[in-house]
Amino acid sequence: MCDVCREAVVNPICPSCITTEIEAWLVLYPNLNRELMPRLERFLEKIKHKTDATKCIQCKNKRAAVCPYCFTSHVLDNLKELKSNNVIMTEFFEFFNFDLHHTGYTKEAERLGLI
Repeated sequence: MCDVCREAVVNPICPSCITTEIEAWLVLYPNLNRELMPRLERFLEKIKHKTDATKCIQCKNKRAAVCPYCFTSHVLDNLKELKSNNVIMTEFFEFFNFDLHHTGYTKEAERLGLI
């Protein structure tokens, strides 16, 4: 179960693996990298020792205590707080959109013309 939404983690990719991918993307944006990564690291530290986490399909560790949708929603909130521009926001949605049913943050992205 996801610690945030309390739904089953049906796409078990852990926040740590997603963060690794975000960090690779942020190489293109060093200023944003310096601002965003400490925020994500603090979030990861909070969920680090969850014993009831689901096994991640990428790293095989039991670290998927937060579903990809909730984690990327958290990242999106941070990008908004950091006043990221439309290019960055569009790329984020292209690379990290886990709103598979288009019922959550995708609607906002569509309204803003980001996707």
